[in-house]
Amino acid sequence: MCGILGIVAESGDRPRIGRGELLSMRDTMQARGPDDAGDFVKDNIAFAHRRLAIRDRRGGAQPWISPDGQTVLVYNGEIYNDKELRRELAGGGYHFKTRSDTEVVMAAYLQWGSQCVDHLRGMFAFGVYDFRDDSLLLVRDRFGVKPLFLADVENHTVFASSIDAILKHPRFSAAPHLPAVSHYLTTLRITLGRATVYRGIWQLLPGEMLQKRGEDIRISRYWDYPAEDPDIDFDTATEQLETGLRDAVECRLASDVPVGMFLSGGVDSNTIASLMRDSTSRSLPGRCGGGENDTNGDFAHARRSAEHSRFDFNETQVSADEYREHWQSMVGAYATPVSTPSDVIIYRLAEDMKQSAGVVLGGEGADELLCGYAVQHWAGNDFDRYRQWQENRWEGSSAAAGMFRASMRRQYGCDQFTSATDHYFALNSLIPAAAKTSLLQPWAWKQAEEDQTMAECYSAELDSAQNRTTAGQQTVMLHRVNLEALLARLDSATMLAGLEARVPFTDHHLVEQMFRVPRRFKIDVAHDEHAPYLCSAELNARGTLQSKKVLRRVAGKIMPSTLANRPKASFPTPVADWLAGPWQSWARETLLGSPFAHEVFQPETVRELADNIPSAGMWLWPMLNVAMWGDRQFAA
Repeated sequence: MCGILGIVAESGDRPRIGRGELLSMRDTMQARGPDDAGDFVKDNIAFAHRRLAIRDRRGGAQPWISPDGQTVLVYNGEIYNDKELRRELAGGGYHFKTRSDTEVVMAAYLQWGSQCVDHLRGMFAFGVYDFRDDSLLLVRDRFGVKPLFLADVENHTVFASSIDAILKHPRFSAAPHLPAVSHYLTTLRITLGRATVYRGIWQLLPGEMLQKRGEDIRISRYWDYPAEDPDIDFDTATEQLETGLRDAVECRLASDVPVGMFLSGGVDSNTIASLMRDSTSRSLPGRCGGGENDTNGDFAHARRSAEHSRFDFNETQVSADEYREHWQSMVGAYATPVSTPSDVIIYRLAEDMKQSAGVVLGGEGADELLCGYAVQHWAGNDFDRYRQWQENRWEGSSAAAGMFRASMRRQYGCDQFTSATDHYFALNSLIPAAAKTSLLQPWAWKQAEEDQTMAECYSAELDSAQNRTTAGQQTVMLHRVNLEALLARLDSATMLAGLEARVPFTDHHLVEQMFRVPRRFKIDVAHDEHAPYLCSAELNARGTLQSKKVLRRVAGKIMPSTLANRPKASFPTPVADWLAGPWQSWARETLLGSPFAHEVFQPETVRELADNIPSAGMWLWPMLNVAMWGDRQFAA
């Protein structure tokens, strides 16, 4: 796991950056790569690298140069099928000198060119410059486990694993990108499609590659979701999930350093923990994290999971004062707002885990893949039934239609939607667009394009999931958009601690198998006479929605039912309680004293919220983040 950096000028030009400036950019990523560093400057390119050594700790130094000296690679990630690829490529005539998967990526590129990505199983972001035809190839893994940011600085292409590295370029001028900032206020996501919270810095999306030769630049998507296979039955789906997940876990245990597990006590991490124990006899450290007051009982459940899977278990409990201190420092380290309250706990968890492991496995991706967010995954059915009523295709009685509309009003605060995107944001907005007219300064709301860019981006995501119901479209979008945000959170927090995180539920073979599985095997409605006229939240409150069905069947085979059937619980972070309690004075002073908050937010709204901290609730989380971030980056 590493940090990569590249500056590419046009052929015949020079990067126009001093070596000291290049290394300064590179070393903003020292936490990502504390074990080694390198750089390579030739003709029109300047590449640099920071290394966290996990496999073949003596080999694999980067930038990696091909045997003929004509191709240069900087790579961040792990390839889990490197042994198989190594045999295939050696059979084709390549002579390997190390055990590093970096050399496998180079050999794969030399053999297959840009199509090498189709052969790679893992998490990765890499850049290849080929002097033979003066071409640049940039690639990001299928689900965005690893980040890759870009900018155009004086007609030079700059790419890096972190935004902070690009900000360090001596001729890049930082400015906020308000459409993305407004999107963050609504969703807590740092990126909006390719856009970031900085004007001029953007990202490759998951599953994309960029190919550049001269002035010709092409961005293409090299992977997409398969269609459902209606012929798959539940027993087959269960077998495919168990087999695929076992394989995904086993290949992610390959490491020259100890491997641990983030345990939450939920079915996702419990399943991975059980499969880890089945795959190895070595000592396995496990750790659970949360606030001081564990209201969800996560520590107790995680402890039971650790006992079942014979993990060496420890806890990371974070006090309000410690949390706030780390939160403020992370805003500086990330050079962005902190995404969710869980980020700080994950960082502290990673910091403690680093004492006993160099690699950790996590359960991220299961909720998006196997329909764990019951309300969100089912809510598309609410919109489809609304559309049936609107188009006079309602199959029930008029009384049932009236009860359904009443349920809509209780859940969404309205019973009409202009589009599937409008419906999505009615369910998934922290600070809704309607509130921003009084929250943001008029000029800022105008620069944010009144959230039209956000609406267009999400509409395009929904439309791209063709030939599916609205619920099916939203599941694809959750897997694309929500999962990317969770993986960015995991990557940023763990890499800040110098810990490599691996996520078995994002194995692309497993994902392809599970997207072929009929949706009803992941989430369905139990028999309930009220189901036809209740919306998703009320169905879930009644215990009628059955989520992650196929995963719970697998889990029931390998662990006690109390662990397999534990209801989903949110990450235990008592930020709302701390804001209403010990942080009240600090939150008020931060909002009222922030130059950036005063510039972009309407002062009277900020004062009203600051004077009523307990009732402001979680609106304060993104607002405080934006204030602290803006003051660090832009305030005079």
